[in-house]
Amino acid sequence: MKLLVEPTLIAVTGLLVLLSVPLATPAEAGQEWELISVTRGATWEVNQAKGALKQNGAVLEGVLRDKADGKADYQIRIKLNGEHAEATFRFISENDAGTTLTGIYKKAPKPTDKHCPEQIQLMNSFQYIGLARDACEPSPIAPRPRGTLPEPTQLKPDAGKETSG
Repeated sequence: MKLLVEPTLIAVTGLLVLLSVPLATPAEAGQEWELISVTRGATWEVNQAKGALKQNGAVLEGVLRDKADGKADYQIRIKLNGEHAEATFRFISENDAGTTLTGIYKKAPKPTDKHCPEQIQLMNSFQYIGLARDACEPSPIAPRPRGTLPEPTQLKPDAGKETSG
């Protein structure tokens, strides 16, 4: 895993301490998605899976595990372009070459702090894939919000000390 290091200054009774806070790079930090696939062959087949998809620029990709048995793997690579999505999807266990699907990408129009869903819906002539996640789930390694500590120029070395006079 690649890590970025953000230097952080913290004041400790007039002393400045430099800390290193590891941050996951966007390409490494996978977000949990749920998938449903409906395929029409000789019969209807419905599969559900979940797992992390990593985002690198406009591309989401990863391998999701089947929810029923945890064994079957589904590989997906999605290229997002605004609200348009194009994907390559394959069943790894069936060793197929994969299929191309196109569709839409949507975020909630008015997300809240606790509810901010994203969805991707993809189709071709014989398969439908729906992916969803709640995008406001906290990242396991979240960066410290800027502005939460005072700037070093705002610190007064003698602050809090009693003066004898």
